[in-house]
Amino acid sequence: MRNGFRFRLFPALCAATLAWAAGARGQAMSIRSLAEGLQEPTGAAVHPATGDVYVSEKASGRILVLKNGKPESALAPDWTVSEVLPRWAISQQMPMERWMEATLHKPGAISISTNGKLYVAEQIPNGRILEFSANEQGQFAVAKCVPVPWLDQEFQWRDLFVDPGGRLYVVGADEVGSDFMKFGSALMREPDGNWWVIDFGPFANFGAFAISERQDVMLLGDRNKGALAWWEVDRHMMLGGAPEAAGRSELSSLALYPDGTFILGLQDAPGKASLKRMEPFTGQQKTLTEELKSVGAIAMDRKNSRYLVTDPAAGRLLECTPNPAMKFNETVMRQIVRSAEGMMGMPSEAPAFLNNFFDRLQDAAKEILPEDSTHSVEFNLSDIAGKMPIVAGRVRAAVEVEGAEADPIQEVEFFLLFPSKVVLTETAVSPSLSFFSAKRKSGKIEQTKPIFEGDVGVYRLSGTNISKVASAPGGLHIPVVVCGMKQADGGVYVNLSFLGAGVYGDYYLTLFQGPREQKAKLVVKSTGTESGSVTYDASFMEDATIEGMDGDTITKEQFSNLLISGFGGAGGGANRSVGWLKLGQFPASMTVAFGDSSGDAKLTDAQTGLKEIVEKKRVEMSLDSTTDIGEFSPNGAAPAADGTPAAGAPAPEAPAPAAPAAPEEP
Repeated sequence: MRNGFRFRLFPALCAATLAWAAGARGQAMSIRSLAEGLQEPTGAAVHPATGDVYVSEKASGRILVLKNGKPESALAPDWTVSEVLPRWAISQQMPMERWMEATLHKPGAISISTNGKLYVAEQIPNGRILEFSANEQGQFAVAKCVPVPWLDQEFQWRDLFVDPGGRLYVVGADEVGSDFMKFGSALMREPDGNWWVIDFGPFANFGAFAISERQDVMLLGDRNKGALAWWEVDRHMMLGGAPEAAGRSELSSLALYPDGTFILGLQDAPGKASLKRMEPFTGQQKTLTEELKSVGAIAMDRKNSRYLVTDPAAGRLLECTPNPAMKFNETVMRQIVRSAEGMMGMPSEAPAFLNNFFDRLQDAAKEILPEDSTHSVEFNLSDIAGKMPIVAGRVRAAVEVEGAEADPIQEVEFFLLFPSKVVLTETAVSPSLSFFSAKRKSGKIEQTKPIFEGDVGVYRLSGTNISKVASAPGGLHIPVVVCGMKQADGGVYVNLSFLGAGVYGDYYLTLFQGPREQKAKLVVKSTGTESGSVTYDASFMEDATIEGMDGDTITKEQFSNLLISGFGGAGGGANRSVGWLKLGQFPASMTVAFGDSSGDAKLTDAQTGLKEIVEKKRVEMSLDSTTDIGEFSPNGAAPAADGTPAAGAPAPEAPAPAAPAAPEEP
């Protein structure tokens, strides 16, 4: 939802972006014109199979494809529209005749799916989204309408994209009222036809987005406010945002730089536009090019390491290439995901050092299965994450900052299941399962070992009566582990104590994991020092190099060797939003009924919280409208005869999004 921009997850990041810097003025992109003299070229796309470049002309209503450097029509001259259309899509505002028109009205954003379908969004209120199929000659001949089952408002879909998995993304805003009074929405359709509302809200004017190469992160932008938000697509998590990324410019388009930082297409002034690169963790920006009058679309051609940029005002289609040339690796995207996962305890992948552990676990499981078993066993993080709490890590001692040891610590590894917990079943009681290893410079290793093995019994004491509850084989292992976690504004603190019980020394680890900072400190109780303890600066981050186009190293990617999982989200649900509403295949007006005295919603196939959420958004819109408009009209006065407010009169309340009506038959 729109109020997702009131970020709780990354407040430090948001503050940093407020002080964004213009950056260098040097040309960081090579520009080459692919086509001139076009009639307001707006959308651009690259065919995933052929590599052909397509462009939409908003002024002429054409879709063009570049063949041998020359634009030609991509649509068959006699193209038609299929009459396959759900009944609910037909209304007074959008009658059947309007849906069936074989004419494009101001085509804007375009995208081509991996199966060769062309998607086009008309840039008008109640504009259609059309899905074209090609004929034997390769021209798009038959269009199918794609109605969007959302609020009954005059939305204009300004950007769309079909990812390689077949998911269709659309973003836009209604066209009622001024630019200030927009109601924006961002939606996604699954391959099975079910729709999701990703984000929505009053005063939102969504106009652009970008999807990561792995299709796991969506970058969403507000046209007027220049606000950015980024979402984890598969798990529906908000990862962060920047409230004023565009400064005083209008945000026209978005893309991802090869390293995963953001490209902002900005309209800086009438007839003057630019592309800027933004680093999401600091908010710092650098100008890539200013050779533009306007920015329509920025289509990423990852295969050829280039961007196709339309300049509607100049009538040009441009090829923009990073200078020097770079391969797409999008390391920053993965860093964003990992940083958020570390804070929320919801990792999608295990650190590399745990691969050996999962391999051993898999081998052990195979030995348990009978020889004639037809079952296969494959263990990964998803098999155990969310089912049991895990804290695991590899920490390297970097600098000895206090005390002295003749044989200093080099590395500490640990894997904790149910840390600081006791697991009780009907037949057994088990303390947390902990594995620990400390390696010193000489090669000496101190690791988990048993000091007692036998039967462990659980007894119940009632008055003077003692009764046995359970008994099972068990034991005591050292070090004894104590684990504590604390959520902070900028990340998660993990405090670990590995108590040697007089056999080993005691190890104390303080770890901090956040989106912008990761740090660690290791304290070792040592009898060989005057102070009795040694303090090390440490790190759980590991560097990996990424190669450039010509084999040159272009960047270093940092991997976190700290895993926190299965705690139900260390962030306490702060990442959750009322976004990602599942609509299904029918509009909200058909799935929710408002209006009876009890206030209960009648639901047919919608998420049960939809009524509450939509009502909340309507209230928020009314309150925000009253506050903002009241600043301009503080005094009360009667409206004029034509309905316009008189001088000094309070402004009318902003129109709320259309309330879903009672269910009707499909």
